[in-house]
Amino acid sequence: MQAQFLNTRLDVSVSLLPGAASAIIFDCDGLLADTEDLWLRAVDACANAHGTTLGDLARFRGGAIDDVAAQLVTIFEVAGLPAPVVGELVKSLSEEFHALVAQEAIAMPGAVAIVSELAARFPVAVASNSPRALLDQILERIGVHTLITCSVARDEVSAAKPAPDLYVAALRKLRELDPSVNAETAVAFEDSAVGALAATSAGLLVVGVNADPAVVLGCHVRHNTLLDEELVAWAQVVERETPTHLEQSAVAVGSFDAATSTLTVQCMYSTEQAARVQVYAQKDCRWNELPESPPVAAASALTDREPLSMDLAHLPDGTYRFLLVTDGLVPEWNGRTGEFTVRTNVLVAQAAASKIAAPAVLSPKMPEQGVAAMTWNLWFGGCHSNDGHAKQVAYLQEFPYSIVALQECFGAHGRQLAAALGWNIAQQGHDTAVISPYPVSLHHTETDSFATCATVFTPNGAVTVWSVHLWHADYGPYTADDAGIPARYTLASRGERRRTAQLAEILSEQGRLESEGIVSVQDPILVMGDFNVPSHLDWKPGHRTNSVEWPASRMLEVAGYADAFRVIHPDVDAAPGHTWSPIIPADEEPRDRIDFIYSRGARALEAFTVASEIKSAAPPRLSATGKRRVGLDADILGHHLENAWPTDHAAVVARLAWR
Repeated sequence: MQAQFLNTRLDVSVSLLPGAASAIIFDCDGLLADTEDLWLRAVDACANAHGTTLGDLARFRGGAIDDVAAQLVTIFEVAGLPAPVVGELVKSLSEEFHALVAQEAIAMPGAVAIVSELAARFPVAVASNSPRALLDQILERIGVHTLITCSVARDEVSAAKPAPDLYVAALRKLRELDPSVNAETAVAFEDSAVGALAATSAGLLVVGVNADPAVVLGCHVRHNTLLDEELVAWAQVVERETPTHLEQSAVAVGSFDAATSTLTVQCMYSTEQAARVQVYAQKDCRWNELPESPPVAAASALTDREPLSMDLAHLPDGTYRFLLVTDGLVPEWNGRTGEFTVRTNVLVAQAAASKIAAPAVLSPKMPEQGVAAMTWNLWFGGCHSNDGHAKQVAYLQEFPYSIVALQECFGAHGRQLAAALGWNIAQQGHDTAVISPYPVSLHHTETDSFATCATVFTPNGAVTVWSVHLWHADYGPYTADDAGIPARYTLASRGERRRTAQLAEILSEQGRLESEGIVSVQDPILVMGDFNVPSHLDWKPGHRTNSVEWPASRMLEVAGYADAFRVIHPDVDAAPGHTWSPIIPADEEPRDRIDFIYSRGARALEAFTVASEIKSAAPPRLSATGKRRVGLDADILGHHLENAWPTDHAAVVARLAWR
């Protein structure tokens, strides 16, 4: 996570209908087409034909044909009636429903008008639990088939609603036609609870349309019909989202060699503008701002291919920061990447560096039973701590885990760490990696900007491992801890929905890897990393100001994954497990558990955090200012440059077993 240190109160009187969007995705049955009653009549007719009457037809509303067929087979068996196989019942239901649709299906009030209005400015998709043949029949019957950009049907994905697969597939189709489309700027319309859950699980802002107050919709905005005045007015004025082409933030990472007084800096993107590295004394240089004082050293012509070396032997003792300056501006976050300390006595400096390289915390020794896994955000590759790389190596040499999921590798830092340890690495993209002393095989996925997937071949057997780093903006606890802000406003933020969409992509890609035989469905799966979002298990009534059903943790739970730390430590009060952030005072940034190890097909034997909530025999002491307690079991770990723990996250470790 990249700290934002901001808690802005939201105006909860404002509608959550967005002022701009990139695409619109509609459900079909019950929303665009008045077919729900026809569907229930088809279900009832099939039940009657097999000798029973269904008392509660509403439970089948919005269900996919194959799911409903399976439910009916169970009902027949419980009633002692002859039960057909599911496939036969699917055929009967489909034929009955097709016949009713062909004769009686009509558009819902306002459906054709709102689709026409929005389709004039937006790509429009349909995501339906109906099979392809039936979906095409319905869209043509109600007269909107020529307005639809693309559609996805139940028989084209692996799981029906409430799984997010239909919406993930619809977004992919739309993105192929228009790369500016994404989940956080798209809007979904749904009328059922299962549909709303599917759309929110895909990261979309969801407009629920249902006049029945008894139907609980997990949506962000709710209207009774498509004719509601506010909704009609919104459809007329909502603008097309202007694509923002965000290039990778300009970042310079570097290392300072105390023995030679040389600063080596590597630019992390190809600079087409004039670029300079400028070094300032710490007291003169604020984060992300160009100081008024002149730099104590500077050098130019930086590219992403050639590192730049600067001889700084002339500098007096002190702490310095270096900035990458392009055309007189300091790019966002760049100021946080470069900080180093110069000491006159090199031997003393080297001794100090080796001395603090030992871990700052006492981690339990891992028993041989099971496989020890760790997730670790390196914090800009380790550049925020003096000798950060050496501290990373020292920790993993003392506690050599079997699998380590890394985030914030910043290109080469994960590879450097693996090389120093003599380990293997799988890395996809700039950010995430999986390292292990055991053989590792990388799997290419559509998640290269935020996740890496690999198989690790341990002595206990193969395991599929995901290293995950979900989007950092709109950190939920800033607003969720405010009693005056309903949870739906927090969950509607673009950052929150982007994280949800990324996790939906990960689950979708895991399903693809299994279906294509790239990974075995028999292998256990670990999803580990910095999620930048808390767990719904920690936000139960009485534990925080509000109770929030954070979607990422809920989605993994529904998909069969277990939270290793919470399995071992179910009492939230006794073991909060906070991983964000051991170096930031609690009054400046809300504490929470945002780093996780989730497992499916493996059981947790032990779990703990490193650099957070670890008891120490040494009492906490006041900082130099006398205002903050520092040290283990204290408010913060202290000044991050000299911390032996070289990151702003606590890590999570779990020992797992399978087979």
